[in-house]
Amino acid sequence: MIDSTSTATATSKTVELNTNGSKTDASSENGTASNYPEGLWCFDEAMKMDPETTVKLQLDHLNKLRTVHGHARNFVKADNSRFVDEKGTEHLDLIGGVGVVTVGNNNQYVWDCLQKCFDAKLYMMGAISYRNLAAAFGRNMALLSPGQKLTRTWTATGGAEANEGVIKLIRLATRYKPNKKKFLSTLNSFHGKTTGAVFLGGKEKWQKYQSPAPFDVDYVPYGDAEALQVALSSGMYRSFIVEPIQGEGGVIVPPPGYLAKARELCTKYDTYLVLDEIQTGCGRTGKFWACEYENIIPDCIAFAKGFSGGLIPFAGYIATEELWNAAYNSLETAFLHTATYQENTLGLAAGVATIDYIVQNDLLSRCRKLGGIMFDRLNKLQTKFPHVMKDVRGRGMIVGIEFYPIPESVQEEFGEYYATPIVNDLADTYHVQVYCSLNNPSVFRFLPPLTIPEADLDEGLSAVESAVAKFDAKVKEAVAAKST
Repeated sequence: MIDSTSTATATSKTVELNTNGSKTDASSENGTASNYPEGLWCFDEAMKMDPETTVKLQLDHLNKLRTVHGHARNFVKADNSRFVDEKGTEHLDLIGGVGVVTVGNNNQYVWDCLQKCFDAKLYMMGAISYRNLAAAFGRNMALLSPGQKLTRTWTATGGAEANEGVIKLIRLATRYKPNKKKFLSTLNSFHGKTTGAVFLGGKEKWQKYQSPAPFDVDYVPYGDAEALQVALSSGMYRSFIVEPIQGEGGVIVPPPGYLAKARELCTKYDTYLVLDEIQTGCGRTGKFWACEYENIIPDCIAFAKGFSGGLIPFAGYIATEELWNAAYNSLETAFLHTATYQENTLGLAAGVATIDYIVQNDLLSRCRKLGGIMFDRLNKLQTKFPHVMKDVRGRGMIVGIEFYPIPESVQEEFGEYYATPIVNDLADTYHVQVYCSLNNPSVFRFLPPLTIPEADLDEGLSAVESAVAKFDAKVKEAVAAKST
């Protein structure tokens, strides 16, 4: 039996911590160098790190261009829909970690469930072991799946890794179909930035230095059912992967019936239908899965972001029994795709707790209600500034505003689109966080926590109204000055 309270053996060395957090060998008697470099930060000292050192070390050792957009912040605390920076200034969260904090930043219920795992000293790793949380999460996902038909769950740590798992799943499932040679995706889509996932995405910008693609893939225009039919009728595609709403593409909602037509065509031409619901799943649109609005049953759904409350990296996919068995129902293939943190206990606990919180608090209904408020306010704003705001679109609480280009005569001063300077002003002046879409800089998005108080939402939308009006006036003044 392991005794966690036992003392170190006689041959073990005592390790102490300097006040600067570096490790020293306290038992060294002859002055020889420590086994560890000086200057290592221990946890307690890291938590006390001053803001200037934080910025310096992060820029020294992580991505030093993270401030290129001009609104990086040193946030030190987060609670539901609020951040606090190192100066004590509160900021309003209308982006939710790009859809990650579905149940709010640091949701207390999810935290408490994770703490119970620590208190019980649960076995944390090992995807080949039986664990109650794995069983519960798998069962919950099956029950929540469209038509309760996607009954197999595979877990990972992030959306790109989930889609890498999808790629291998599909390749294995179609290995005995020699005519199935390619993947099919959509232009302007986004499925992650790892080497495989980036080629599922239909944006050359992210593929630029990764070619050649590790598999054959073609792209069709998003929302174009006719183009999809022409492509699938060739019979060469293993699968068609599509987002129910293109998030990074600019919150693009396809025409009604598009997903249903995709299901019909994929069935007709023996092609697996894969939905990437990484941004739209977990209740973001007002239904648990966005595809439920068209009452379809895909063969596979990739999930991530909101499924762990933003507290633990957690993602994966769910698949039908038929698809799973075609890929992994043999000793030859069963272990061809595993991962170190697959089915880790904390991820599963956060997943079960997050779903529980959504159900117990009926956040789907709340999402539809608050989404209605957002669309009402933003549509009214568009009518006031039709020359600035081109479109307001989305569903539930994934909402995008598309802006027109700034007049060419002042683009050198302000940039190409209204979106970016307004986003920066919201962060700097109004302390409201929203982001532009990766694949479409003319659009900025709202993905607030589904738990955001109505008063916070009202404050955020009022800030957007003020920022749009202010910048419109500023641009008009600059244009007038140029013309004189």
